[in-house]
Amino acid sequence: MQDEAKATDEDFKKVLDRLKPEDFDGHTEFHRLTPEQRLMWLSQAAQFWHECGGLARQSKDQEMS
Repeated sequence: MQDEAKATDEDFKKVLDRLKPEDFDGHTEFHRLTPEQRLMWLSQAAQFWHECGGLARQSKDQEMS
């Protein structure tokens, strides 16, 4: 099970390495999504925040120390 988690983590990091700052410029085209797509987007964003939000805060706190 940990091997799967490690592989997933490594895959995720590879994807992040390929992203550019422009990918995060705030253009989600949210207004063009259907209500169902909006709910899915919000659900996934909330899940990401729940699973990774604390990690971002921890990392920032460590940098400040």
